[in-house]
Amino acid sequence: MAESIAAQSDPSNADDDLFDETSYTTSVESSITDYKYEHGRRYHAYQEGRYLLPNDEIEQNRLDLQYHAVRLVFGDKLFFAPVEMDRKRILDVGTGTGIWVEDMADAYPDVEIYGIDLSPIQPRWSAPNVKYQVDDVEQPWTYPSSHFDFIHTRIMLGSLRDWPNFFTQCIKHLRPGGYVECQEIAVDARTDDDSFPENSALTKWCDIQQEAMWKIGMELKITGNMIKDQMVGAGFVDVVVKEFKTPIGQWPKDPKMRETGAFQLVAMLEGIGGLTMALWTRLLGWKKDDVEEELVKVRKEMESTSVHSYWPTYAVYGRKPEEQDDES
Repeated sequence: MAESIAAQSDPSNADDDLFDETSYTTSVESSITDYKYEHGRRYHAYQEGRYLLPNDEIEQNRLDLQYHAVRLVFGDKLFFAPVEMDRKRILDVGTGTGIWVEDMADAYPDVEIYGIDLSPIQPRWSAPNVKYQVDDVEQPWTYPSSHFDFIHTRIMLGSLRDWPNFFTQCIKHLRPGGYVECQEIAVDARTDDDSFPENSALTKWCDIQQEAMWKIGMELKITGNMIKDQMVGAGFVDVVVKEFKTPIGQWPKDPKMRETGAFQLVAMLEGIGGLTMALWTRLLGWKKDDVEEELVKVRKEMESTSVHSYWPTYAVYGRKPEEQDDES
């Protein structure tokens, strides 16, 4: 169980074999960048509608801010699985801006790293051991069997609709003894001290987000054990769940956690419109003005240092059995 985060006593202290191909390639048509626009936001074109969040600069900034918040929560660890990074081949699923891939390539220059996403929003110039591809992970994978040593995801709750199939694909394409690791934030804001106000706008937002996602078969209020069960069901062994808390705002007493909360707060203040608009208007029939009115209340609550809210956060990893494990 993740430890509680202590709040400040004085909230006024808050600070207002390596491949030699080009590092950025994609083999699909120019329609990938024929972006779609709605309510002033830009959305991906490839497999249009599969992913309901924007891919514009505002969203990319949110993704990077959120990445930094989670990395602080994880104690600056890029992964937890016991993988020896010696000329390994890695797949990052849902790579987004490619920030995790770039950090991994910098830390481990002898590994091959593939990053895949529906949107081509990654750097055009990267380390020679990095390759980005536009692809849909929910379609049949074209990689060889037993191809990767490590498969990584981060915050794919709003992207993957079929987790059992995803883990089945991971089992197939990992070498024996390889690991998959999923790092996830549950869209289930909590406090440890009952500091949510009556009729909390933030918890209401979480509930409506989940209502919208249920329309397309997605679960946002996950737990680490739910991910573990999916991994075990696909055949992974030695599955480990690590639990954390990502604070929202500058209410924590600990300076590092307060910095974490600041990153997460800015990510949410700037990005909550993109997280919300398509879901509520397309799936639940809300009007744009009504969505924006509701989000004013949510932002105000998140900025309050009297509300000690956080996101449950998990790192879950498991190992594909060795051949001798399968035979025993």
